[in-house]
Amino acid sequence: MGTELVVDRTNDGDLQIIEIRGVLDAGNVEQLAHVGFEAICESRQLEMRLGSLTDVDLTGALGIVALAREARDREISFRVQAPPVELRKLLEEQDLWQEISEGDGSGE
Repeated sequence: MGTELVVDRTNDGDLQIIEIRGVLDAGNVEQLAHVGFEAICESRQLEMRLGSLTDVDLTGALGIVALAREARDREISFRVQAPPVELRKLLEEQDLWQEISEGDGSGE
């Protein structure tokens, strides 16, 4: 894979927003991890916007789960906006969908 990934990070007060565009896969998941962990260290709330994510493999999906777990471990609010169906299917197959969808109805 290795197709271009764009990860934009902005903030709105205590809210850090990460918007992902393009393909998230094993070849570029470290880019998301770097931006995501920086955002977690600097915020009390993190929102990941996935509406422009065009493709994701299992490694990319697990990268999102890792960020959700890290945020939860640090007692930071984490939510996902507009997760693609493909991401949901990958995570449901691994019994991990609840890791990024708990409590806020994301993906509905």
